[in-house]
Amino acid sequence: MYRTWCTNICRSRPMLAFALALGLATAGPGTQAISVGDPSVFGVFAGSSPCGAPIRQLLGIPPDAAADLMQWRLTLYQDAATRAPSRYELRYAYGSTAPGRPGIASNVRTEARQGQWTAGTGTRSNPDAVVYELGGGLSLYAVDAGVLHVLNPDRSLMIGNGGWSFTLNRMPQPEATAGWMWLSPVTWVRWLFRPEMSYPIGPLASGPSVYGVFEGRSPCQAIARELQLPVDPDCAKVKWRVTLYQDPATRAPTTYKVEGSLYRSGARAGSWTVAQGSRAGAGNVVYQLASTPAEPALLLAKGDDNVLFLLDRNLDPLIGRDDFSYTLNRRSGAM
Repeated sequence: MYRTWCTNICRSRPMLAFALALGLATAGPGTQAISVGDPSVFGVFAGSSPCGAPIRQLLGIPPDAAADLMQWRLTLYQDAATRAPSRYELRYAYGSTAPGRPGIASNVRTEARQGQWTAGTGTRSNPDAVVYELGGGLSLYAVDAGVLHVLNPDRSLMIGNGGWSFTLNRMPQPEATAGWMWLSPVTWVRWLFRPEMSYPIGPLASGPSVYGVFEGRSPCQAIARELQLPVDPDCAKVKWRVTLYQDPATRAPTTYKVEGSLYRSGARAGSWTVAQGSRAGAGNVVYQLASTPAEPALLLAKGDDNVLFLLDRNLDPLIGRDDFSYTLNRRSGAM
């Protein structure tokens, strides 16, 4: 009976078959153990990013490699006595994705590099920003202690897409256990038979009245708590489109529109302002999207003109998981 049930369900839900084959886990670059309390470990950071031309050139990935997605695992070590930066170990996998399947589905290649790392300062838009330099040509902007972001050679923040960002998140995080790969068998069954949900999204805005359109996917639970929105306990990810409008003559902020999977009944809208006071190392610039009768303000730290980081109510960047980050990437808009 079990074999018949599993066969029928797996045929109708390919994602379940994929998960069962993996044993409800992944075998990517994030499988090594985390040393909790080891004074020689400064931090372990993980993330998932696109595998486009900029990162291929930076890491020497062949331009003709069949790859859509990268999975990162970075361990930074320090001197246990002085806490000075010492060495690093970077593992990354890249390969192709498939519809309805999380992670890398095929053509998986895994690479590793190691060396020394140092802490310096200066991104293209903020000379005071803290930057971690990995020997071998890779630099990461330290948004704060829990969030790093990959830099281009010109020190600008690398731009992701609507699916993944070039953000690495400190591991482990409590919400890491809320992702699809850690669901219990009972929760898996509930997830499999959940009703299909859709949400309205308008045409992509353009023109001089648009400051920018930013998109991304983030973990669900923490941001839902921040916005005081009820979500299913099994909600693992949120899709975002944030459109910021401006006065076309003065470029002063005017209104905003937020669309995505948290707003199935209609877009959130209101006014937005540029504020100061973020504890993120992004020049202390915060885009504050005004509260609504149902929700508090939505806070976004400006990494640079192209990358925004979702903040909590204490103005700290939200820390994501190894699959999704609380990062939004510019898709279009005036500059």
